[in-house]
Amino acid sequence: MVWRKARAPCAWLGAPLTILTKEIEVAAIKYPPTVYVLGTARNIGKTVTCIGIIAKLLSAEQGCSLAEIGYIKPVGQETVTALNSDGVPIEVDKDAVLITSLLGMACHDYEKVSPVVWRGGLTASCIDEALSGDPMQGRQRFLDKIGAAYKHVARGMRVVIVEGTGQPGVGSVAGISNADVINALREMGVPVFAILVTRGGIGSTIDGVFPHLMALDHLGTRIDGLIINDVLPSKLTKIRHYLTAYYGQVFSSLYGNRLKVQPPPIILGFMPSVPELRFPTMRLIVEHFSGRDDDSIELITPSSFDSNGCRLVRSLKVISLEFGYETFLNPGDAVIVGVNANDVILSVLLLHERMVRKRGAGLSGLILSCKQVGGPSEQIRQLVTSGDLPAITLGYDSADIVQRIEAMAVKIQPYDLNKKE
Repeated sequence: MVWRKARAPCAWLGAPLTILTKEIEVAAIKYPPTVYVLGTARNIGKTVTCIGIIAKLLSAEQGCSLAEIGYIKPVGQETVTALNSDGVPIEVDKDAVLITSLLGMACHDYEKVSPVVWRGGLTASCIDEALSGDPMQGRQRFLDKIGAAYKHVARGMRVVIVEGTGQPGVGSVAGISNADVINALREMGVPVFAILVTRGGIGSTIDGVFPHLMALDHLGTRIDGLIINDVLPSKLTKIRHYLTAYYGQVFSSLYGNRLKVQPPPIILGFMPSVPELRFPTMRLIVEHFSGRDDDSIELITPSSFDSNGCRLVRSLKVISLEFGYETFLNPGDAVIVGVNANDVILSVLLLHERMVRKRGAGLSGLILSCKQVGGPSEQIRQLVTSGDLPAITLGYDSADIVQRIEAMAVKIQPYDLNKKE
């Protein structure tokens, strides 16, 4: 097996991602090089890392086409509805749909790309089944399904990207944790290069990686490299120095003789903190509130919402003044106004138009609070619906709206083309 070093996609990736151009010397090898991306926590950057690796493979330097790159998420948690190859709606992992849609990857069978979906109630049913029979039988059924799906996805591919689920322990109730899946693939003969993604820091990173590295090693699972994500640019030099020194010189002295399969992990790269990835869009805000059981939301501008609702909401601004607030608003802001404040709503619409003319970009959205106490006048409503500023009404007060939006878990969506760039 030969490793040809490939320069990382940007200066932040200090170490070469050699796995991306791995060449297999043994002609009889059955499966393509496979990168398995897992993380130390949920929302740690696994999906973004997968997108970055695929983008690197598509670069002129690497020369892959989308038709040569396979993708699979063996175990999924958050689901959306998609059509299978027969046109039947099925529940599919959200990230699987995201990556295939965002990158334009051909996907004709989501049941293979997302073979195991962890629906509500599955944990209890797995335990019940294990108590009444052999737990290993249920585990093997899941692993057989994942193995068959991988073979389907990997057929004819140059590289396969496997996205893990949550933190390393997710799926352990059924014996299909990330470690179990990696081990099963390696036992099939799949050349798996496992990358553990974690958040940038020094002590917090070392402490966060340690228990997962030890647990994975105990299960016989080797991690081949670390990616340190979400690093503040101002702290990059210091973080790189100490983490590289620790894992390169200190870690093996402290724990090397207590590990079964895990060598000192190589740091593949340091990825910068990108604030834009944390910004929601009005479309995501609508999806968030629409998922509630109550009738708390009304979409005022449906005709242009799909396109204009994809602007990034850089900041939420609550307007409580009747005038003089204009200097506090910037392009990209979403403005929260009381649903009956017709004069303020009108002035916000006019300010948005001036911003577009003078600065090339306007506000990202208009959110009208306290929906249950009334609504804007018919004249104001017509002005809102005829414009291009996404507007909604919510049945919460302004403080509650801010709190709920700021607590949202913001992940890249299939329509987030700005974040893709």
